[in-house]
Amino acid sequence: MAHSRLTAYLLGFTVLVPAWACGARQPVATSPPAGATAARILPLARVIVLETSGPPPPDTSVTFTAGTPRTIVLTHGPPENIEFASLSFAAHAFADSGQTVTVDIKPRPGVYGLDLATSLPFRSGEASLVFDYARYFSAPARALQVYHSHVSFERALAVGRVLPDNQIELLPSTHPEPDDIEAALPVAGSYLVAAPQ
Repeated sequence: MAHSRLTAYLLGFTVLVPAWACGARQPVATSPPAGATAARILPLARVIVLETSGPPPPDTSVTFTAGTPRTIVLTHGPPENIEFASLSFAAHAFADSGQTVTVDIKPRPGVYGLDLATSLPFRSGEASLVFDYARYFSAPARALQVYHSHVSFERALAVGRVLPDNQIELLPSTHPEPDDIEAALPVAGSYLVAAPQ
């Protein structure tokens, strides 16, 4: 009788311990939230632009036939040639498929940003831009004063479209991968990765 009680006790213990141990392991959130940031327009002087210390990517010009998906990848300069940004166009980004399109991209020195021009206009939301800052992420001193940590600054980042009159529209942006930030593009123009002050 005592043996069966001990066996029942031990069986109960072995069932409870694994359940307790599994319940104690909670994942730790280390990446920014998956949801998109909200769109907003601010003066350029009221944002902090993400800087890069890496060798700048070269200016790039690509010509292709519209009507099929196309991705253009920009890399930092030698010797490492690490990805800087990628620009993707959906198959129907350019209204007249079959036409020849030229895309000109000029990265901005010292920051995660670029100037984009296309020989044909593309449909809003049919192009997306991803900046990859895994290797050369550089938070300005002002960012640490405002956000107090690199993680908080990173979570506030968005892809912004530079507007006339020294303004910037921070677009709805997501982090598809750690150290990446992505936004759908409304038009060609100048884009920067930035966070509000």
